[in-house]
Amino acid sequence: MKKYIAVLFLLWTGVIITAYYVIQKPGLLTALTGLLDTVWTLLVAVILLFNANGLGRRILGLLKFEAIDSIDHLVLSWGIGLGVLGVLGLFFSAAQLANEMILTIFQIALALFFLFRNDLKILRADFNSCLHQVHAAFSQYSFFTRVAVGLTALLSFLLTLAPPFEAFDALLYHLTLPANTLQNGGLYAANNVPFWFPGLTEHVYLWALGMGSERAAQILHFGWAILFEFLLWHWSVKGWDNEIGRKTLLLLAAIPSLVMLASWAYADMALVYYAVAALYAFAWYRFTRSSSWLFLAGIMAGFAMSIKYTSFVVPLTCGLLLFFHSPLRKAISSAAQFSLIALAVAAPWYIRNAIMMGNPIYPFVFGGRYWDDFLATWYAEAETGIGWNALQILLLPLNTVLGVQDVTFFDGRIGVLFLILAPFTVWILISRSRPDSAAGWSLIAVGVFSLLSFAAWTVGVINSSALWQARLLLPALIPFAIPTALGWASLKAFDTPRLRISSLVNGLISLVVVLTLIDNTLFVLQRNPLAVATGAQSRERYIERINPSYAALMTLMEDLPAEARLYSLFEPRSYGLPRTTQPDPIVYNFAYDVYRYKTPADILQHWKSEQYTHILVYERGLDFMKESETDKFTPALQKTLEDTLSQLILIDQTPDQVYSIYQIP
Repeated sequence: MKKYIAVLFLLWTGVIITAYYVIQKPGLLTALTGLLDTVWTLLVAVILLFNANGLGRRILGLLKFEAIDSIDHLVLSWGIGLGVLGVLGLFFSAAQLANEMILTIFQIALALFFLFRNDLKILRADFNSCLHQVHAAFSQYSFFTRVAVGLTALLSFLLTLAPPFEAFDALLYHLTLPANTLQNGGLYAANNVPFWFPGLTEHVYLWALGMGSERAAQILHFGWAILFEFLLWHWSVKGWDNEIGRKTLLLLAAIPSLVMLASWAYADMALVYYAVAALYAFAWYRFTRSSSWLFLAGIMAGFAMSIKYTSFVVPLTCGLLLFFHSPLRKAISSAAQFSLIALAVAAPWYIRNAIMMGNPIYPFVFGGRYWDDFLATWYAEAETGIGWNALQILLLPLNTVLGVQDVTFFDGRIGVLFLILAPFTVWILISRSRPDSAAGWSLIAVGVFSLLSFAAWTVGVINSSALWQARLLLPALIPFAIPTALGWASLKAFDTPRLRISSLVNGLISLVVVLTLIDNTLFVLQRNPLAVATGAQSRERYIERINPSYAALMTLMEDLPAEARLYSLFEPRSYGLPRTTQPDPIVYNFAYDVYRYKTPADILQHWKSEQYTHILVYERGLDFMKESETDKFTPALQKTLEDTLSQLILIDQTPDQVYSIYQIP
């Protein structure tokens, strides 16, 4: 009898508890989906980073590379491995194997292989050795420095846990390309210009999206940021001392946009890492004369060329400096080896473009598929920059810092410290850049690279307003933190008994760092990424809060037929949209249609022939073109647009009227 009573009581208890929690719906149960998604995101990131380390370590082994210490080995192998993941992503894409199941099985199998080969044990040993060195160095730093560096990294990591719907270029192509590749099962000839930029980062993100986690892509980009900061710190400590390392980290912490940029699925942090790694390897090659460092410099320069066309300054710098070698035969031999390695590593992306688009550097110089003179002129925006105005060129550093003309001000804020310390930095570069030590070669490499990068960017800004983006300077500016830290340290030489300028500047720099930390902390608190990470807020609600217009568009498009095909006007983004959409990547769709088909009737007929069913108009983008791009979007073009839209059927708008959807009759 007792047994039956006990069983009945347990059943009674189970029924009551189940009924209670089904009706009351406690927060944990409603948040469970979000929590599980975050756990999977972290697991995907760990798997990919673990595999990257295993791949990179084996590449270093094949090169017979003997790192000076465990930090070199860890940081460099991880960077190489991430680059190899990008190349593998391109291979799977080209082989039409870009399938969620195939990509997931491959990465899990690779992780199991590395586990059975004791890679975890080796990684743990390297990691512990690095932690020991870092702890020994950081124990000498002030509490303020440790908080500034740690809080900067923490804030950026927290932002990676938020859905990627605030990052414009991620929605334009960094995430759209891998998402579309998965949708199509592999590589295809998309009519989207940014898709054909060198795509190493996008094909690393392909693995994350293929394994079902868009936020893991952001963690990978954050990983590149941690790697270059770690490498810069290590470089400055090894080349000079612990104090220069501390100052280098504080200068990075004072860059306002770094926390946000590092958390987005962009390409900037990857490019910065490979630029820093190439310069670092080059400097140690010139100091040690070890061919392993030369090969490593070539690999890192090749990976930089695999990310953006603007990275040409990285191999150019190393190649030019290799000629300053004696004897001349050795200089030519070293430059040739470096160049061949860099070109071989970067070749897959340029071969892809040559095969698919008919131009290895599509769409520049040689044109190619979907490209003609009209589009080249439209994209270049020639003679829209500051021109050869001497005053504007002189004011360029100040205006860049102020951001008054930056087309991407929000993610292009570089702070004031580099400009403040610039006179002393230049003095350091002039007085201490001597080819007689590792430190001297480091300054030569960073100085020449920064000079060439700043010069190339300045020429671009002179010619085109579209290139006025301080964010493009980050690959040059961030390694410039080392000579800037030396310039900061040199202030002590100018102290007098009555005026200790170094103490005054230290206080001002500390204030700038504090203000930057406060600003970034407020930014993260406003975004509240932990709400999504813990499941307290759904992905959909977060997008509605951060990007309400785009969220409303996604909801609006859900009501369209499943077979609907949309043609965007003035909206470059398309990531996450639930219906097939041809974006307007360089905001040229309608102008180009008018150029080719002239009249509204013929334009409408062309849209029908391409099997588009709806037209999406981004009203905010249209207003921008009307107000700011009148040379391109002329009154005649505006009138043609009005006449064309009048022949369509307006079927819906977002509540804020930012997006309008027309049906093609």
